[in-house]
Amino acid sequence: MSIIIFILILSVLVIIHELGHFFAAKKSGMKVEEFGLGYPPRATKLFKWQGTTFSLNWIPFGGFVRIEGEEENSGAFHKFSINKRLGVVLAGAIVNFIFGVMAFSLVFSISGIPTRLEQPRLAEISPDSPAAKAGIPVNVNILGLRVNDEFVETKTIQDVINEITLRHGETVTIVTSGNCYQLECEEISQEFSAYLRKPEETPDNQGSLGIMFQQTVFLHYPWYEMPFRGTWYGLVQAFWLGGVILQSLGDLFLNMVNLGQVPQEIAGPIGIVHQASSQGIFSQGFLALLSFSGMLSVNLAVLNILPIPALDGGRAVFILIEKITGRKKIEKIENYANYAGYILLLSLLILVTIRDVVRIFN
Repeated sequence: MSIIIFILILSVLVIIHELGHFFAAKKSGMKVEEFGLGYPPRATKLFKWQGTTFSLNWIPFGGFVRIEGEEENSGAFHKFSINKRLGVVLAGAIVNFIFGVMAFSLVFSISGIPTRLEQPRLAEISPDSPAAKAGIPVNVNILGLRVNDEFVETKTIQDVINEITLRHGETVTIVTSGNCYQLECEEISQEFSAYLRKPEETPDNQGSLGIMFQQTVFLHYPWYEMPFRGTWYGLVQAFWLGGVILQSLGDLFLNMVNLGQVPQEIAGPIGIVHQASSQGIFSQGFLALLSFSGMLSVNLAVLNILPIPALDGGRAVFILIEKITGRKKIEKIENYANYAGYILLLSLLILVTIRDVVRIFN
């Protein structure tokens, strides 16, 4: 089921991408010969609209747009101005990015605006830990520690960490607030006696007290503000994610050049499905799937604008070079570069997929 959901999401994103090319080509006056759902061979012709054949194809994944003369070196596509061709080539990535912004905006408008929490609020208590044995609840702030009738206030997470570190092996009183909602907590204090384990007594992946802090809260504003705040934060999130992806791709390139290998953290489609399924994304409801779709869409947008032959970004680079050298001088170079780009991308995809499968079975 996870694989089916992933394929459906990716297919929708690819179709959205192709619709960007389609409408940009139509607006520029180009003839779009075919808009295909899925990949050839063709299963059936659905209908014809404004000179474009809409088809259903046997490979049920994604889609494609066939513009008149696009694959021919001197075809009709190449007779249009450079600006129009650039607009058509980049339209798919632009639409994918816009979809990512819209998806994030809707998620944040409904679920709330993520806001960093400076208060030391408890999000999780480890089983059988000193905090669990003391009965410390979650969703409260640690106000401080009481040691020998002396109260030490803790305003931040780091304050709590520092005070606990100083008192390993001691039994102290943890003072907390009442239950919290967003940034506010009930103005009551609760006290719990807890032993602070020494490092040698502490299990792996736990702290001395056995607590985890909440890093973020989702703030809700008046209903009429949420669409605007959600849209703004969705736009910021999309650009931030795009920057993270570009930085990661730069690190990937450097690792491949310096070490001659693909970093372990890089995953293909199978790896992405496995990781998303392991984190429960496919079972957390509509908003989780929408957020996941937005992330994939921004990924597709960024990947497609990379200046790699066979990708939209590579095609855009050759269109810009053509403005300097002329079409005839770069026709053969572009063809060879595109073939090389396809082979490189396909080889990388196969390599990563094989590694994902081996990693999952291991």
